Amino acid sequence: MIVTLTMEEINIQKGSYSCTFSPETLKKLAADGFLGRRKIFYKLYVAHREFQLECPVIKTPHRSTIVLWPAIKLPYRKYPVYVYLYAAALYLSTKMSMRSVAAKVRSIFGLDTFSHSTLCRSLKKLMETAPDLLHLVTAEMEKEETLSPALVPRRRWGPARQDRYRMLLKALSPALTRQKTISFSSLLNYKYFNRTMGFLL
Repeated sequence: MIVTLTMEEINIQKGSYSCTFSPETLKKLAADGFLGRRKIFYKLYVAHREFQLECPVIKTPHRSTIVLWPAIKLPYRKYPVYVYLYAAALYLSTKMSMRSVAAKVRSIFGLDTFSHSTLCRSLKKLMETAPDLLHLVTAEMEKEETLSPALVPRRRWGPARQDRYRMLLKALSPALTRQKTISFSSLLNYKYFNRTMGFLL
């Protein structure tokens, strides 16, 4: 199966939820002869509710299975990408413990579960990709003159780890702006996928 990320708008604002591709996109794919009848469904949890994310499967002359996948979704992760990026940025920029950050994230995004161990695993993975992520967002940040909050280091972090986390926080800091959290995180996941053919997490 081949995954192709798209930047389809998914309305998850103000209690109105729509987790499918737009009719215009589906009509165009059908008119061009690419849209098959098959669809793949994934679960997505938002604001105390579970949704079915419907992903179209594209037909190709080579009989490859290509799934159109919105950039808000991560594989094997039940929450949208912005939840993980916001949590990581919040932890790196405050004195809050991982447990406190996890509790705040659950409250803000209406999640039944989001644990400190999930945050710990996400941070480890994101730290590995920090230079790539910073490279992907640098041009946008310079254009908007976005200021990154200062890193709040922990005692057990050595200098190399602090440098990586500083890069990561600089890359993820736009996710802390609530008006940008969803769009920034989805776009970063989209850019990262198109550059590496892999997901952020």
